[in-house]
Amino acid sequence: MKKYLLSIVAILIPFITIAQETTSEKVDAVFKDYTGWFVDAIFYEIPFSEYYQIPWVLIVLIGGALYFTIYFKFINVTGFRTAIKVVRGQYEDIEKHGADTLYGDSTPNEGENLIETIRDESADGEVSHFQALTAALSATVGLG
Repeated sequence: MKKYLLSIVAILIPFITIAQETTSEKVDAVFKDYTGWFVDAIFYEIPFSEYYQIPWVLIVLIGGALYFTIYFKFINVTGFRTAIKVVRGQYEDIEKHGADTLYGDSTPNEGENLIETIRDESADGEVSHFQALTAALSATVGLG
């Protein structure tokens, strides 16, 4: 008997919970009253013609992107190849203290530690370039 009663309760509980308003929906309804004007202001559309309307925030974002692209001398385009090489790990020998010659430096590295590449040599299992990239991307996507 307990088995049948438990089965019936397990079947009916999802239907009961669907009808109820969740806590997050209640919070959203309260905050919508206070922040609705702000959302409407941010996404206010500027009409360019009868058919084309663009939110003003998009114009600001595109303007900022163009400004910083020009200010930093198109680094987002010119540095793309270098970024791919870093992610692939082609510059790992810079971090190794045994490298004879470092990139961009014609003087040989005579075994001294470089300030930029000092790390704890006793630590095992450091993060690879690809792991760092995937962690950064997942954090970016996770934040929306």
